[in-house]
Amino acid sequence: MMMGYGFGFGMFGLIINFLLIVGVIYLVIKWVRGDGYMNTRYNDNNPERILDERFARGEISEEEYYRMKSILRDRN
Repeated sequence: MMMGYGFGFGMFGLIINFLLIVGVIYLVIKWVRGDGYMNTRYNDNNPERILDERFARGEISEEEYYRMKSILRDRN
């Protein structure tokens, strides 16, 4: 009687299946933690985000904020 592991590919199929499962788990963990490529919008070096934070902390006035924001948008 033949006991197949990994959809009929023997030990090689078992290893491939294990690696696929580990890879999927790794990608899910990266996605949940926000380390993956999907989180590039919230990059800390994003100029508009830095400007928003400075305005929120009160480092710049409203007029400066809107002037700088329009400059940043015109550059793109």
